[in-house]
Amino acid sequence: MNDINLLWVLGHKIRLTDTDDSYGLIEVTSLPKVPGPPPHYHKAENEFFFIVRGTLDVMRDGEWSKMVAGDFVDLPPNTVHTFINNTEENVIWITGWRPKGFQKFFNDFGISSTQEGAQEKSVSQETIQKVMESCERYGMFVRR
Repeated sequence: MNDINLLWVLGHKIRLTDTDDSYGLIEVTSLPKVPGPPPHYHKAENEFFFIVRGTLDVMRDGEWSKMVAGDFVDLPPNTVHTFINNTEENVIWITGWRPKGFQKFFNDFGISSTQEGAQEKSVSQETIQKVMESCERYGMFVRR
């Protein structure tokens, strides 16, 4: 895995993937006990999660379920969702969305894995505040 394509976003390691113009796709490594973003939804994007390794707890419209390697969940627009790795092992999973565009969120808020303390910077109060103030510009609407 090339470090140039690795970013830390809100405590999760993200590997960016080049795709055609019809969809976006990233690989996520969620460390033990690291939560996802606040419950949120996308008005225009259809998103999915596919678990490659480990167990990820996923909340979809208020209901939690455990997803294990091989599991897939589709998140149509306006589906409120979040996730957390409640295990002691890293979880590796793929998320993608259609139409393409949401990957800009990861590019803009990601901290290069080559920076010292990148994971910690990705969950700093300053970073979280910036995300919360501007996430709607990226099509991520926090349920309030």
